[in-house]
Parts: sequence; C-alpha cells; structure tokens
Amino acid sequence: MFQKGQDIIWKGSLWVVLILLVSCSTSKPFQLTDVSPKYREYQGSDLDPHKTKDVIIPVTKNRKYDSFIEEAHRTIALLEFGENIALRADSKKTVGDPVEKEMQAAAYLEEDLPAVITRLPELIQINQSLIDSTPNDFDGPSIGRVTYELGNILESLRQYSPKAIGIQNAIRNLRSDSSNYNQGRDIASPDTKPEEADPVLISNDDNTPKKPEKIVKKEEQTNKISIKRLNRKTKVTGKATEQINEMVKKEEEEVLSDEEKKDKEYTEQIRNGLVQVFRWEYYRKPKYLEKILATHPIPRVRSAAALALGRLKAGRVTLQTAIDKDGYQVRPAAYKALSDIGDKRSLSYFIAGTKAEDPEVIAVSFEGLGKTKDPAGRELILTQGIASEYVVIVSGSLRGLAYHKLDADVEIFSKFLKSNEQEIKEASIEALAIHGSRESLRILEQVAQEEPSLTMMAIDEIGKNPSLSATFALIRLNESMTDEKFTKRIGESLLRRKAFGKYAIILIEDDYLRAEPNERSTPISYIKNKEIGLIVSETKKEFAVRMGEDIVTDKYIQIKMESTLPGARSAFVTGWVFYPKIDIIEVKQLGNDGNSGKYFQLKKGKHKNLFNPVDGVKLPKKD
Repeated sequence: MFQKGQDIIWKGSLWVVLILLVSCSTSKPFQLTDVSPKYREYQGSDLDPHKTKDVIIPVTKNRKYDSFIEEAHRTIALLEFGENIALRADSKKTVGDPVEKEMQAAAYLEEDLPAVITRLPELIQINQSLIDSTPNDFDGPSIGRVTYELGNILESLRQYSPKAIGIQNAIRNLRSDSSNYNQGRDIASPDTKPEEADPVLISNDDNTPKKPEKIVKKEEQTNKISIKRLNRKTKVTGKATEQINEMVKKEEEEVLSDEEKKDKEYTEQIRNGLVQVFRWEYYRKPKYLEKILATHPIPRVRSAAALALGRLKAGRVTLQTAIDKDGYQVRPAAYKALSDIGDKRSLSYFIAGTKAEDPEVIAVSFEGLGKTKDPAGRELILTQGIASEYVVIVSGSLRGLAYHKLDADVEIFSKFLKSNEQEIKEASIEALAIHGSRESLRILEQVAQEEPSLTMMAIDEIGKNPSLSATFALIRLNESMTDEKFTKRIGESLLRRKAFGKYAIILIEDDYLRAEPNERSTPISYIKNKEIGLIVSETKKEFAVRMGEDIVTDKYIQIKMESTLPGARSAFVTGWVFYPKIDIIEVKQLGNDGNSGKYFQLKKGKHKNLFNPVDGVKLPKKD
C-alpha cells in the first residue's frame, strides 16, 4: 500500500511539472538582439536598456496580437537604446572622454530610427484598437493578461512619441559632430612648417635678450591644444526623460516664432491641467476639482473638472456657481454634471436649463429634472421634453421620465421604442432599464430576442439592473439564444453580478406554486413553461405524485418566483413545486478569484463555461 501511495504521489508530481511547463510556455524573454543581431556587442553593456530589467512578453497564440507585441517591443527597445546612446555620449563629451563606442552604435541607429519613428503613430492607433477588441478575441484570465500587456505598451509608446524626433536629432548630431572623430587622439600639427627661432645662448649676462624665448612660447600656444579633465561633480546628471526633453526644447526654441511659442505654452498648460483633473478624479478628491473649476484660466480644463465632479457625484454648489458666472463653454459641462448628481436642491437650475438655447443643456436639464422626482418636473417632461423636435432632447427626457418609476410610463417607452431614430430607440432601452420594473425587463427581453442590432445593448442594460428579476431575465435569455457572442455576454453579466446559486426552469405549461409540499395544498401563484425561480431548499423525504397516467416518486423543491397575482403586496412569492416539473440550472463560481464560473444544467447533464460556452460535456445526474 505504501508503494502504491508513492506511485500516486510521483505521478501527481509529474502532472504538476507538466502543467507548469505548459503555463511557462505562454511567455518568452525579450532582449536587445531581438531588435537586430547587429546590436549583439551592446547587449549586456551599460548602453543596453534591458541590462537592469527583465522584459518578458506574453505569447497569446493569436498571430495578430503576437506580431504587434513583438514589433512594439522592438520599437520601444530601439528608442530606449537611442536615448541611452545620446545621453551617454553627451555626458562623455562633457568630461572629455572618447565616444567611439557610442559613435558606432549611432551609425546603426541612424539607419533604423527613421522607419521606426514614421510608424510610431500607426502603432499607437493599432494598440488602441487591439485593446478594444481584446474581450472579443480572448476568454477568461487571458483577457486581463493581454489587456495588461497592451496597456503597458501603449503607455511606453505614448511616452516616447513626443521625444522620438529629439532622440533622432541627438543621434544625427552625434554622427555629424566632427570633434567626435578626434577625441582620444593626438592633434596633428598644421602642414605648414613653423618658423625656426634663433638659438638662445646661455649666458650669465643679465642683459642677454630674451625675445626668442617669448616667440617659442607663443608658437607652442598656437600649435598645441590643451584638454583638461573637469571635476566629476560637473558631470551631467538627471533622468533620461529630462535630458531628452531639454534637448528637444532647445531645438524647438531655435526655430519657433513668438506666436508659435505662445501656442505651445497654451497647449502645455491645457495638457497639465487635464492631467491634474484625471489625477484628482482617480484619487476621488473633489475639493481639488472644485478649485480647478473655480480658478483655472483655461475653459477646456474647467469643463473637464466639472464633468469629473458629476461622475464623482460631488461639488453641487461649485457647479451651480459655474453656471451663474462662467462662460458658454463651461456651462453645458456644469449642467451635465448637475444632471449626473440629480440633487433636488438643483431643481431651479434644471427648470431654467429647460429654457436654454443649447439643445444639449436642455436635454441634460430634463434628465436631471426627472432625477429629482418632482411632480412639476414630470409634467414639464411630458408636455415639453418628449414633444421636442430635437432628438437629443427627447432622449434626455425619456431617461428623466424613467426615474419616476411609474407603471403608466412603460407604455410611453414602448411607443418610442418603435421610433425610426436609432438614438431614440437606444434612449428608450436605457429608460426601460432605469425604470426596472418586471414589465420593463420583459420588454427588454423581447427586444433582445427580436432586434439583433439592439440585442447586445438590451443584454447590457438588463445586466445593470441589480434586482433578482434581472437575473431571471438573463437566465431566460441564455436558455433561448443560440448565438455564442450573446450567450457569452450573458455569462459575463451573470459572473459580474455574482449570481451564483441554483435556479429552477418550469417545464410544464399550466400549474401552481403550492404553499406546502403537497399537491392538495393551497395554490399561491400561477406558474407556466419557461418561468424562472431561485431554489431556496428541498424536502428531505420523497413524495408520490400522479402525473398524467403515471405515479412518480421524488422530492419537492421550494423556489422563489415573481408573483403573478394582480395587486400582490410583494413582487416575489415563495412556494413548493414537484421536482419532475422543473429543470435545475446552477451558476457556480470556480476558484477563489471570482473571475471564472460555469453554468450547469443538472437534469440534462450539460455545462458551459461562462466565458467560453461549450455544449455536450456530461455531468453525473442529480440523485
């Protein structure tokens, strides 16, 4: 027995090693010689950008992604190498050291850099498109791994894009500077023969003329160059980015006119301001955003700060002040932010906004008016908002009306869902999702099944609703749809909302949910085929029940379903149903990361991965 146990452990260890080898094969190291074999002599030297870091690139097994990732790494490595060459040569020239090695590398770079720099904007564009398409091309954890790698590449490409020309100019200047060719060598004397001075006779006579001696010293000063080694403390120091940016700045200042310099400074001020806005939004610091909105000199930056406050649901008073005192460029952004917040204390601003000249301001004002749930605001939406001739105003009014969550408004949304304008159709779908009633969700289910162009949006909007009814709707759609891209999106939504558990699908056409596990007990709700319920528990003992001409023995299952009784106090009802009358679906979490799961059909013995649906895998049938 002991020997058998050892054999099992040994075989298990072999499987673990095999799995590790397979997993390790999904990435590979990247080094300077991967850019070009001609850089072999610089690999591992102080000029090698990979000397102090290990670069590992993933292998996605998708040719489009793998070829781009390799090309992007070659581009980044070449620019880093060129940056190192330029800075090291500049530093050596400052202290008088020879730069032969850098000169040789610069000769190679002068050939390779132009093509790389020309393609740099295209690489950035391709990178962004690949990031957007990653969820469609990969499944499960691979999405995060590939997205993370593409994000790092995009950051590096954007970092080197503005200074790539500066690196190229620095390499070109290094090659064209003739003083580099003579460093470290003796300076040759001119071809012309110098005059010979008269011999000087040594004499003790103090009156002996010393003029020839002065002439010799003058000639020595003329024909020889003195190279002094400076103190090491004067060596160029600082970050590589600072040195390259300084080089680029000096070159640009030499060619730019005063007007161009002002435009450049203004653009830089906008960039720095937007970076500050993104930073404080990321760190959720509304006080700093309010300060930018109140004091920054550039309207575009103030607008960005206003929108960021709206996304953070903060800064209502500062936004209202901006509407009162700021210009036409900032006011629409401030109105949009107030609408995102939807505070009742902004009611007067929303009413005033509905009378503005800008349709965008009017649209967000009607939407904000709906969020306040004020009866007078609802009347304005019904009489003016949805009756507008502008599509954008009608769309905003529909979304605003949905926040009142009145059953009578569902008919209005259904009416506008038949509009010929795509924007109004999409706004109606959003409004139905905001309304969130069981009837609204049923309409969204119907849209998902009947209008392929709106299916994905309908699924996403249902997924935004946190209610149990929305979970039931997603499971019903998953059972009725066959297109893999839609079932995959449904699976992602179920996984994201952590809808783990067992669900019952009714298999019979007409029956009742019972108050007790007994076919003669009180019916509490009507059930029909394809309805969904959440399984709460099951009986410990089995019961014999007549089904048609057969007598079947099985357990009763307690489920929670949407109530079908008109005027019921609660939207849900809990009761019992005989197990042979239902099919059980289980959404199960796999692992501990919360990012993987499976969707089981227990009776049919089938399952599928939520990210990669696969039919036909048999499971043991439930006892």
